[in-house]
Amino acid sequence: MSENLRRFTRAVYNMDAVVQRVPADAWDNASPCEGWTARDVVAHQVGVLDGAANIAAGTGNVALPQMPEDRSDPVGLWNQSRDNVLTALDHKGALQLEGKYWFGPMSVDDFISVVQWDPLAHAWDLAVAAGIQHVPDQQLAEQSLTVITPMADMLRKWQVIGAAVEVPDDADPMSRLLGLIGRDPKR
Repeated sequence: MSENLRRFTRAVYNMDAVVQRVPADAWDNASPCEGWTARDVVAHQVGVLDGAANIAAGTGNVALPQMPEDRSDPVGLWNQSRDNVLTALDHKGALQLEGKYWFGPMSVDDFISVVQWDPLAHAWDLAVAAGIQHVPDQQLAEQSLTVITPMADMLRKWQVIGAAVEVPDDADPMSRLLGLIGRDPKR
């Protein structure tokens, strides 16, 4: 197992720990993602994971994540997507597949190192929307900062992340990651 796969799997399970605890009456609460409810955050993340599963299955080219239309069972959607992507990435040779993905040509292993920040950040968004505690993985946040900081301008241009929110330089890695992607970590 590659180090990138270990980190991506940890990010997926960090999100999973939040999804499984969202109260049934909180799915339509507003999230820190403008215009999205808690249900929409999970639907987005399902689109990302489904895209990664397709990549690992050897499709070679992938469009931007597609959010499922039916969002009536966010936990069920999440569980299926989580299992599908982890199964797809577990196949021999899946990480070495090369293709042109969302961020350009790269291997699946490199691709998952780029997108690991997404479930990590959206776990925080979902926890805020649901009003539940979230314990972020600070090591993953630090690694995510290393990977996406050089890409931040491109991600903003694509409207994948928002305008940076200023946070103190000595803030913990998750707070700095949230600030980089346009979230106020004090929320």
